[in-house]
Amino acid sequence: MLVRCASLADGTLKVSGVYLIMTRTVNVDEAKNQLQDLLVLALEGNDVIITDGGKPLARLVPVAPSKRKRVAGLNRGKIWASEDFDEPLPDEFWVGHE
Repeated sequence: MLVRCASLADGTLKVSGVYLIMTRTVNVDEAKNQLQDLLVLALEGNDVIITDGGKPLARLVPVAPSKRKRVAGLNRGKIWASEDFDEPLPDEFWVGHE
């Protein structure tokens, strides 16, 4: 079987029109200098692992939007605040009882 491959500038491979997900491992110093490029890779679905001394510390992943829609008033009546919630606290609160 013959498969056509092309290496792209961002380090991914394009195989017959399909993009392969790659794992990029960088140390903390490289991550500081290449953050913009690493964010692009992560947003494209690639794994980005940040290491320190060869030990994995973190994985850079995109933030997924919430799939649930927020509903206004959903907890109406379940949460309350006392009438004096914004009054100054007494000195005993800050210094303790004497």
